[in-house]
Amino acid sequence: MSDAYVFVKGNTAEISLPAGAQVTVKAKTNSSSAQKVRLTSQDGTVGLEFVGAGERNTVIGQETITGQAGLTAVFEFSEGDGVFKPSRLNSGGPYEIGAYNLMVLVAENGDDADYNDTILEFSWYTPK
Repeated sequence: MSDAYVFVKGNTAEISLPAGAQVTVKAKTNSSSAQKVRLTSQDGTVGLEFVGAGERNTVIGQETITGQAGLTAVFEFSEGDGVFKPSRLNSGGPYEIGAYNLMVLVAENGDDADYNDTILEFSWYTPK
């Protein structure tokens, strides 16, 4: 698991996941404003975009990818005018709970300070 990490700068996160692991990526929102997350890889094998709005951890997308280094996630929001602006980010993990692993990125619009407007979760199992 030592090869998993997140580095946050502005509204962009550089992400590395365990090579070869089957990783579930889930995007959720807790905002009435439109949220957007673009997840891409340097080698072009990952190109995902999750867009949506909603309260109470509304799932706006879920995919399974193969773990790798060189992922980039960009978080933005729109206040209804169709113009997307950068969100502020924070991260946690990776957390190892038995064979289960979780890494989380959270984004804030600036309308409060709860850092749950967009939540991007990466989860995988460590082979035994």
